[in-house]
Amino acid sequence: MKIFIILLGVLIVSLLAALVGGSLWFGSYVGSDPFRALVAEATGSALRSEAELAPLRWSGSSAYSESARLVGRPDAAIKTLSASQVRADVNWRALFSGAWRVEDITITQLDASWQRPGEPEAGGGLRTLPSPPALVAALLPRKFELGTLSVASANLSFGGSEIEATSLTVRPDGAGWTFQGKGGSYLSPWTPTLEISDFRARTQGGDIFLTQGRLRLGANGKIAVSGESASGGKLQVSWDGVSTSDILRGGWLKRLQGILSGTLDLAGPGSASGTVELKEGRLENIPLLATIADFTQNPAFRRMPLQEVTAKFVREGSGWRITEFRAESKGLLRLEGTALVGDDGSLEGQLEVGVTTQTLQWIPGSREKVFTSAKDGYLWAHLTLGGTVETPREDLSGRLLSAMGQAVLEQGGKLIEQVPGSAVEGAKSVLDILRPFVP
Repeated sequence: MKIFIILLGVLIVSLLAALVGGSLWFGSYVGSDPFRALVAEATGSALRSEAELAPLRWSGSSAYSESARLVGRPDAAIKTLSASQVRADVNWRALFSGAWRVEDITITQLDASWQRPGEPEAGGGLRTLPSPPALVAALLPRKFELGTLSVASANLSFGGSEIEATSLTVRPDGAGWTFQGKGGSYLSPWTPTLEISDFRARTQGGDIFLTQGRLRLGANGKIAVSGESASGGKLQVSWDGVSTSDILRGGWLKRLQGILSGTLDLAGPGSASGTVELKEGRLENIPLLATIADFTQNPAFRRMPLQEVTAKFVREGSGWRITEFRAESKGLLRLEGTALVGDDGSLEGQLEVGVTTQTLQWIPGSREKVFTSAKDGYLWAHLTLGGTVETPREDLSGRLLSAMGQAVLEQGGKLIEQVPGSAVEGAKSVLDILRPFVP
């Protein structure tokens, strides 16, 4: 019995020594360059990328690396990725099921860009990384599993769009990944800078599926986005409460005011259509309206309220075609028609302009020569647009001034005497302006 107890004690001590020795060996190995290379190789293989990892520092089951970098192969969804201050918690129990499992990864700063995957590259396109010794390789798992990735601040780019300084949570989802983000900004060549409320998305096979995206523009503008980036996929956008002051630039910032709402459907490159509506609108600093205000002595034309402005638009060639355009200031003016706005700012349009009978009675010659048809309570004239969005040209002002000039000069003093006293001075003051337009 004594001998048995001694042997048992020796066995226990030997086992403990082996465990301690094995633990020290294992601790030494996971902190070594070969293990770091193994992690980089496994990560690169999982993400179809070439991966580099700064030296690892361990504290229990938690590992810290100052930086990590990925360069995606042509067939990878990730183009480039760099991360700083990376911390990961390893689940060692997963070793018994044959896997390295990193439960939680936290990153202070992440910069990444996406690309549409191409054909797989022959040989994988990865540089050869050191492999562990044969004995180690036989004992260590080759399966690599990732858990939740949390990023304090992420900058992401895809195509011509960017997301800046958003907090991000990423989880594996089958063959793809799910993303949840909050805060930060969205930038693109086609929109003003938008503030991000939150978004949810997933990637699979290089395609991005946006489950929900909520953004803000200005004080009250709300924008919702959903859809997918896949070939032939669609992206739906809607907005409400957007002030014109948050999107207009140049001269139009002083001409048009109101609150915008609308929808946009994107269906593949170069294919887009939607609707837009303006509420609580006001139009001012328009030369044609100023001329009408002078003749009618009606200041409402100078700062004209707009009760209804609606239109449809569609991407056409290198520009946008606007159809079913309607704008009305009740009791003053109504516009209807179509226009084409080029990517270079060029403008072409055909509009019908309707004004009330009361307005035209103080504009000599307008009913006889310009506004010659009646419909829906207005008298109508045709207007052709040209020039650019910033400096538009229209042919109605010249025709209207010519008609007025002819009428005034033909009837002279008799016509002026018929004009009420409140408008006489206005009519006299524009006689000299009208003369150059008389044929």
